Amino acid sequence: MSQPLRRVGSQLPVGKLAIALIVVILLYNSFFVVKPSDEAGVRWLGGTVITKQPLDTGLHFKVPFLEDVDRLQTSRSVYTLNNLSVYTNDNQSVELSISVIYEIPSASVLNLLYHVGRSGNVDIDDTILPVVRDRALAAFAQYNTLNISDERAKISAKMKSEISEALRRLFGIQVIDVQLTGIKYSPVFVASVEAAVKAKADAVRAQNTVLQKKYEGEQKTVTATAEAQARIAQAKGEAESTILEANAQAKAIKTVGDALRTNPQYVRYYGIKHWNGVMPQVVGGKGTLPMIDLGKNP
Repeated sequence: MSQPLRRVGSQLPVGKLAIALIVVILLYNSFFVVKPSDEAGVRWLGGTVITKQPLDTGLHFKVPFLEDVDRLQTSRSVYTLNNLSVYTNDNQSVELSISVIYEIPSASVLNLLYHVGRSGNVDIDDTILPVVRDRALAAFAQYNTLNISDERAKISAKMKSEISEALRRLFGIQVIDVQLTGIKYSPVFVASVEAAVKAKADAVRAQNTVLQKKYEGEQKTVTATAEAQARIAQAKGEAESTILEANAQAKAIKTVGDALRTNPQYVRYYGIKHWNGVMPQVVGGKGTLPMIDLGKNP
């Protein structure tokens, strides 16, 4: 009789422990917490949505195992899309990196959780991706590859406008900003640009060489012309100087001749003035005679 009593006594604590464990599990699954960055919705048995308005920050209760909670981040988020291949209007392939900064208003939470894609937040990114890709393609298709760098600000503004309008209209998502974080050109395009830049540099270098040679030739021409003009001016000056000197001598000779003709005594004066102290002599048949009589007065 004692052994069966011991079995029953040993089983009672185990049953109480099991009941306590079940109670804890039920209590744990009877509430949930929504973080400040999220809002939530509740489904009955995984199907029917029983919340009319999104549940915001705080502690909330639910029926254990019969209600499922779906959370969605509503704070500002960044969706990054890398290596997105697009084509410009000249059929050049360009790889982009795009960051979309957005937030989800409360009015759009239940729509995104239960009316877009699968129930819950499991495919929000897959929902946004095609829209962002399509709007980026549309924006870049309006520009030429060579003008992308110069028009980058316009392209970013165009993409922001297109993506914002599409996400708001389709899903009620509010876009804060769209940033074009990276542009990668195709190797073929990069090579063609480098070749064009080199050809342009070579052409400029050749043009500069031609201009330099032309300038040097013009400088030589100017120098030669100046030297020739200087020689002409010098020769002209020398000729004019010679003419002036000859005219002066002729005028002096004429003046002396006129004086000699009009005044015979000027001959004696002229001879004395120009005498060097040596008696002028004339060699003749009768001996040497002085040409000027120094003792005779006028």
